[in-house]
Amino acid sequence: MNDLEQEPTNNPVAVKVIAFLMLVTVFRTQTILFIPELKMLEGPAPNGWLGPWVSDFVLGLCVPAMVYLALKSRSIKIWGILVLYNSVGAFDYSQGLITQWISPMPENMASSLMVYGGIGFFMICQLIALSLLFRSDVLNWFLNSNVHQNSR
Repeated sequence: MNDLEQEPTNNPVAVKVIAFLMLVTVFRTQTILFIPELKMLEGPAPNGWLGPWVSDFVLGLCVPAMVYLALKSRSIKIWGILVLYNSVGAFDYSQGLITQWISPMPENMASSLMVYGGIGFFMICQLIALSLLFRSDVLNWFLNSNVHQNSR
C-alpha cells in the first residue's frame, strides 16, 4: 500500500485543526489578481510585491493537495511534506511583512493596518499548523502508519 492509499481511520483532532488552518490560507491564491497593479504594469503598487504575490499564488494552489494529504495519508514522507509546506508558507508571509515595511502598499489599495493584520493573521495560522505537526499525537499518527501496514 503506498502513501496515498492508507486506510481511513480517525484522525487526531490536531490533524483536523492543521488541515483547517492550511485551508484558511487558500485566500493567498487571489494575489495573482494584484499583478496588474504593479508599477511596472502602470499600476500604483511597488514592484517589490511581485515576488510575494507570485509565491502566495503558487502556495495557495497547493493548499487543496496539502489538506488532502493531511487528512487522508499517513507516513513520515507526508509529515515531512506538511512540515516543509507550512515552513515555506510561514516564511513567505514573513516576506510579505518585510515587503510592506520596505515598499508599503499604497493606501488606496489597502491600509497598512489591513496589510499587516491580514498577513500577520495568516502567518500565525501557518505557524500554529507547523507547531501542531510536532505534537506527540500528530507525530505518532504519521510515524506509526508502518505499524498498521506491517500487521497485515
